Amino acid sequence: MPPESPERPSEARLIGLAARAVRRARGMTAQQVADAMGLPLRTYEYFEAGQGRVNLEYIHRFATATNCDPYALVLGPGLGSTEFARRTADTKMILIFLIALGEFETRMGDRMITLDPRALIEAFTEAFRKVETDARARAEETESWLDAGRDRLAGKPPEDGE
Repeated sequence: MPPESPERPSEARLIGLAARAVRRARGMTAQQVADAMGLPLRTYEYFEAGQGRVNLEYIHRFATATNCDPYALVLGPGLGSTEFARRTADTKMILIFLIALGEFETRMGDRMITLDPRALIEAFTEAFRKVETDARARAEETESWLDAGRDRLAGKPPEDGE
């Protein structure tokens, strides 16, 4: 018989781990976040430790206190990533997605029932690939610009085509 796999942490625990990652990325102490949330430190520590049930009010207060995306905290465990919230804290990726989705739902109304799942898969996949491609191109352009600037500051002559 194979050994039993360790039990998966609760959603509250995974959200707490995500919150800790965001807090640390923000350079904030637990006390600073607790104060900003209007909570006693011990209550905040329980939230971050994932003790008890998922508390949506605390998630939203945490997001306000740390200027992050509350929906990324909630969705990260479903994606299997406690780092998702930290990675999207500044971009507000899921918040943006939900706002756009809400606008789409308003325009479509009951016509949403007729949407083809294959078309949705294709559209979302294409959109995320485009975002990824654009991000890579911007990163390469940024690196190229920085390299050229460093060379100029160091007195290195430009290469042909620069």
